[in-house]
Amino acid sequence: MKKMFFLLTLLVLIAVVSRAEAIQKPAPEPAQSTASEKPRMGKIEKFSGTIEKVDETGKMIGVRGKTTNEEKTLTFTINKRTKITKDKVPMPLGDLRKEMWVSIEYKKDMDKMIAVAIEVSIPKDGLKKK
Repeated sequence: MKKMFFLLTLLVLIAVVSRAEAIQKPAPEPAQSTASEKPRMGKIEKFSGTIEKVDETGKMIGVRGKTTNEEKTLTFTINKRTKITKDKVPMPLGDLRKEMWVSIEYKKDMDKMIAVAIEVSIPKDGLKKK
């Protein structure tokens, strides 16, 4: 009889503890939504053209270049991780000027285009025109 009572008590205790653990475990849905929020920014894309405007206070530049079939100006946001170089030498945002030729690597983040790297250079066809 004592063994039966001990066994029944042990089973009730195991049931209570396992129920308490099930309540404390986080639901799997928030973990899935967090994973889907991380890849907000897309793959790296490239764009080349001449600088139309530089906004140092707003940390943005407008670059006019050719897309698939048309020429248009795209605006890129610059952050503290954006690498700006000329001949592989770092340069500050303040040194960018209108009419400079740039090649930009960027990522789309919602409706913004975030510049990852900006390389100031001479356009490939610019050598032929001179």
